Amino acid sequence: MPPYIAPEQGDRVGVWGSPTSTLDWCEENHVLSYYIAEFWNTVSNAAMIVPALWGLWKCYSNHLETRYYLCYIGLLAVGVGSLLFHGTLLYTMQLLDELPMLILSACMLFTLYEMGQPRGVYPTSTYIRTVLLMAYTTIVILVYLIIPDPVFFEGAYAVMVLGLVVHGFYSISKYSGSRLVPMALGSMAVYGFGFVLWNIDNHFCPKLREYRSSSHIFAPLTQLHAWWHIFAGAGTYLHVLLSSRLRMQTLKHHCSIKYFFGMPYLEVSKIKN
Repeated sequence: MPPYIAPEQGDRVGVWGSPTSTLDWCEENHVLSYYIAEFWNTVSNAAMIVPALWGLWKCYSNHLETRYYLCYIGLLAVGVGSLLFHGTLLYTMQLLDELPMLILSACMLFTLYEMGQPRGVYPTSTYIRTVLLMAYTTIVILVYLIIPDPVFFEGAYAVMVLGLVVHGFYSISKYSGSRLVPMALGSMAVYGFGFVLWNIDNHFCPKLREYRSSSHIFAPLTQLHAWWHIFAGAGTYLHVLLSSRLRMQTLKHHCSIKYFFGMPYLEVSKIKN
């Protein structure tokens, strides 16, 4: 169901005018800034933008394949698009948030489908999978542009997320045994917890707004859609990291997960003899 929309109880009109998006989230509009419609939902997108930039740097330093550049570029596009959407609540900015989510999921699925292929080798199956992913993504985008129904978009996106979960565990069991299962479960748990918060924010918005009006100190902690951004960004980053590590193992590269101020990253050191 679409998120709860309340034009009263704290919602204000800012520099961008009245919202034109099909969705207006639970955070009260223009409370903290005349220029930012949903302040916390906007700034929380740093949880997608920063890991994406870090991932791109590690792609470069580790000489990873183009597919992983595309995944991190996709995550960056989602973060920037979401920032613009929540900052303005304009329909055009909403599309810049939602459509990259589908494209990113398609890129992530491609990396899983091609996990066992030798580097630089593109058999017929690769082209078939590419065409199918592009066709699905294109059809969903065209239908959504014609019929801007949030429920349709959420359902189409959920199909791709389900595919990522199923094929992710299949790839791990096939190429890594059980060694990477904890990391996969961690990624799924982080993303899933964010999804739970997203639903609570949607269905219990009146109660959340009522609490914020009486408790200004802890009000930011109840911005559950902002927490969704944080957990979704972390879960997506962990998934791409897991995929790249698994890919390096299938190519017989020695690699390990290291940490930089708590942020995990892949370090490829040498090629096994």
